[in-house]
Amino acid sequence: MFFVIFIITLIGLSFLLKIKSVKEFVKIEDKKLIYITGNFKSTLENELRTKKIYDDDIKKIISSYSKVGLDFKKLRENDDYIITLSSTSKFLSMLIDKGDFSYSVEKSTSGIFLYQKNENLINYSTSSVDGEISDNLWSSMAAKNVPADIILGFTDIFAWEIDFLTEVRNGDSFKVVYYTRKNQKGKVIDRKILAAMYNGEETGKNIMVYFNGNYYNENGEGARSMFLKAPLQYRRISSYFTYKRAHPVLRYVRPHLGIDYAAQTGTPVSSVADGVITYKGKKGGYGNFIEIKHPLGYYTTYGHLSKYAKNIYVGKKVKQGDLIGYVGATGIATGPHLDFRIRQGNQFINYLKMKRTSNIRLDKKYIPDLKKKIEEFF
Repeated sequence: MFFVIFIITLIGLSFLLKIKSVKEFVKIEDKKLIYITGNFKSTLENELRTKKIYDDDIKKIISSYSKVGLDFKKLRENDDYIITLSSTSKFLSMLIDKGDFSYSVEKSTSGIFLYQKNENLINYSTSSVDGEISDNLWSSMAAKNVPADIILGFTDIFAWEIDFLTEVRNGDSFKVVYYTRKNQKGKVIDRKILAAMYNGEETGKNIMVYFNGNYYNENGEGARSMFLKAPLQYRRISSYFTYKRAHPVLRYVRPHLGIDYAAQTGTPVSSVADGVITYKGKKGGYGNFIEIKHPLGYYTTYGHLSKYAKNIYVGKKVKQGDLIGYVGATGIATGPHLDFRIRQGNQFINYLKMKRTSNIRLDKKYIPDLKKKIEEFF
């Protein structure tokens, strides 16, 4: 019996995939033991009670799993378990498969509960996919069978460099290299992008490689910039930064020291950088308005909002990408859009021409190794 439990503990539940039923498995392995398999449709305690495990054993099983570090709140329906009982239905052992790890509890002949955590065998594979854009990035990558989470990861990596809604053109090319880890049952544990490239008519060639815990371009600049490429997903830019613009409502020429992003009412608006909200409320022709103070003396403003996000107030700290409001046409506006402005001190800046500032730079001594890594992929 102990030999059987030891084997089960080492290899998890992979042997269950080779049998047609628990009854058949019992006949093959040991007629004196009862094996009960299942998954977590409820709590661990409820699962044990439905299997008629004695209350005293249930308490000790739960205590043992707690000691071995099992997070009961993270037990999911796709987490499998196997309970081993004696021929008289007394508890002998339980194994829970959580993908990366298996957690086992065994009751010894002396009544002592033993427990341990084991790393499951992992299948690791690498995929490399390249292609051209036809219509949009998502459909072009999906047509190459790139998983959805990798497509999203690809757009996140280049979020500070490329606007995939407005800068993508047919004929642009892409490449992504990623790994997939699966457990012994074939369940995907995780995927991660190792290298990414986008070469476009509007964007030029952009490369990012995972190196020393972050994504870097060939110059050692991290993927994450101080500011997002844009504060929202927009359809078009209706007004650019200029010192001479004929106002569409007031009908006279005056500076427009920001960018107007045309988008549907209700489109989410995000903070372009970490900061603190310094103003929230009505502000003349800007309607519903938010101002955020950022490091290095930068301020950004967001005008004509239809409404604010929940829990937004003056003094609140926000992170880059946090939702702060929604596009609207409050104040003086001809249609729904976001009036977005940035200044450093009292000097307004053309956001579209701002030089990219990376939050992370790789130590120069690692640049040669980074370039070698890039050559491996490209």
